[in-house]
Amino acid sequence: MSKQLTMSDIARMAGVSIATVSRVLSNHPMVREETRKRVLALVKEHRYEPSYVARNLSTRRTHTIGVVVDDISNPFFMELAKGIESVLQKNRYTMLLTSSSWDTDKEAELIRTLLRNRVDGVLITPVHPESESTEIMRRNGVPFVIMNCRSDHDSASYVSTDNLEGGRVAAELMLRTSPAHFLCLSGIPHQSTNERAEGFIQEIKNHGRSEDLAVYEEVRTFEDGYNIVPSLIARNRVDVVSTGIFTSNDFVAMGILDGLIEHKIPVPSQVSVIGYDDIAFAERYRIPLTTVVQAKQSMGQLAADELMELIQDRNHTPARLLLKPRLIVRDSCPTAQTHPPRSVVQ
Repeated sequence: MSKQLTMSDIARMAGVSIATVSRVLSNHPMVREETRKRVLALVKEHRYEPSYVARNLSTRRTHTIGVVVDDISNPFFMELAKGIESVLQKNRYTMLLTSSSWDTDKEAELIRTLLRNRVDGVLITPVHPESESTEIMRRNGVPFVIMNCRSDHDSASYVSTDNLEGGRVAAELMLRTSPAHFLCLSGIPHQSTNERAEGFIQEIKNHGRSEDLAVYEEVRTFEDGYNIVPSLIARNRVDVVSTGIFTSNDFVAMGILDGLIEHKIPVPSQVSVIGYDDIAFAERYRIPLTTVVQAKQSMGQLAADELMELIQDRNHTPARLLLKPRLIVRDSCPTAQTHPPRSVVQ
């Protein structure tokens, strides 16, 4: 099987020395580009992984922690990193922060690079909770903690938000405002965003309003939110029908607010909007955003604390923490029944 290959097997197949393979894997500059590509292609094809842990056991701890997030430009992940950093500094650890850009292949390669650099552990917001990257760390015995989603694997520690509950409380508020229609805009396909949408949709259905609900998938960015408003006007008549819109992140919600303002659609008397995350600008946006709050820094702190425990004690029982979300109401959503009840398009 491929995972049983040795470095000498890779060297033989590539027609190079073991030392050359070692230099390629450690990103040494003194390797011809053609040779580097040939070796890396074989490594990828045969899923070869050097024994990172054996290498680490022969040295002292590096006091570095790898942190892999999905999107380094998203303020949610920067708040998460702040929480992590506060714990690592206290424990005299350094953080190596990287971003997968929601790419599973890139994520796995980042993990391999971090392990080659002998990090003592990894904190990761994986694209999928049972991704190749988590399996690489598990096989190599590297301590790691998953953030922003849950894992079903018995050995995995994780810290996440109860996203089903987050979607449910957003729907609960929206139902109290009594719009005629509900729109759920789900983002990047991911356990966290899927559960937010699921919690929202289920609560709407539980109140017998499923016929008044429309769902849009893969509305991911500020631009997506802004650009979808003309479609919401054409298809859902949000310009004349009272509507409640729930989005799986604050960026989309802000884009929608800009689009509604440009089309002179009143917020929140005609259309109410609820986001998710409570990123830094949500409170200060041109229409302050009602949103589901995640305890971002606490999530990072708890995950880093758990990783410190795992590093100190390999027999430590994995922690499985779900943080409770809360709703903060601002100007983009009314707090009482202000919509005309069940308006009808003539």
